[in-house]
Amino acid sequence: MIYVEASRGCPFTCEFCLSSLDIPVRAFPLDAFLASMQRLLDRGATQFKFVDRTFNLHLPTSMGILTFFLDRWREGLFLHFEMVPDRLPEQLRALIRRFPQGAVQFEVGIQTFDDTTSKNISRRQNLDRLEDNFRFLREQTGVHIHADLIVGLPGEGMESFGRGFDRLVRLGPQEIQVGILKRLRGTPIVRHDAEYAMIYAPQPPYEILATRDIAFPDMQRMRRFARYWDLVANSGNFTTTLMLLWQDGASPFAQFLRFSDWLRITLNRTHMIALHVIAQSLFDFLTQEMAVDRELAATTLQADWHRAPSREALTLRGMTAKPAPVKPAALRAARRQARHTQAI
Repeated sequence: MIYVEASRGCPFTCEFCLSSLDIPVRAFPLDAFLASMQRLLDRGATQFKFVDRTFNLHLPTSMGILTFFLDRWREGLFLHFEMVPDRLPEQLRALIRRFPQGAVQFEVGIQTFDDTTSKNISRRQNLDRLEDNFRFLREQTGVHIHADLIVGLPGEGMESFGRGFDRLVRLGPQEIQVGILKRLRGTPIVRHDAEYAMIYAPQPPYEILATRDIAFPDMQRMRRFARYWDLVANSGNFTTTLMLLWQDGASPFAQFLRFSDWLRITLNRTHMIALHVIAQSLFDFLTQEMAVDRELAATTLQADWHRAPSREALTLRGMTAKPAPVKPAALRAARRQARHTQAI
């Protein structure tokens, strides 16, 4: 993975982010930048992660970079961009449609869906356009979407965060990173410390411990929620089984928080959890705590498990009959993004 940047700075003023202090945005000369990319391609580079904070801010530059890589496309090429979620004009859409499935990943920083919280942190975004862009990316392209939400922003409690999380799940990104707010030195978010009772850890990375709206025990629950979500959902190993947790219109946030609390009691750890242990835990929770049909739970887990062709058979404790594994389409299982491709 090669990290590159075509620009520096950020046009936004989000109070939790150091990039908000780096104004204005300065782009490197496009011809010189693309010449450097050509040299990297000639040397065999295939994976490029752009660290620009707003890749799609300047349309001619964005189109120039995408066109450059499309014209030189080869198998295995992978591009990662951080994008402004509510800015995706038709010229960019037309180019994005042309990339193969899984070749492009967009990191989309949403952070919060709550209007009051957005105002507290000086964040501007058009949520209607954001949702339209998500629908376009999921329905008309093969782009892998990695979306971010932050726990602990001033003025946002568990209920508000949960509504935003459910809203984001419905938009269908392949990954949702649940981040815990950090107090970065020099950022203006400190102005909220007194009003919202913001308490941070005194050691790096200075994560939030409690706020007026989220007490310390609930913040710990959310920290575990984020860790388990990464293991179960973002890994791409259980994409179909996960949906059984919130079938019949249940809240994804409420149901996964319930599962997270159960995992904490059952496993008593958040790290060093083998994949088969997660599979067994999902089976036990679904069948014992949610009364999901055992055969349905087992069949769905087996199908998810065998989407990676190299895995050995999955044996589930408490299920004597072993459903026949579903033969998946060929996937590059080594790549996290590929595991989110539905093959069932």
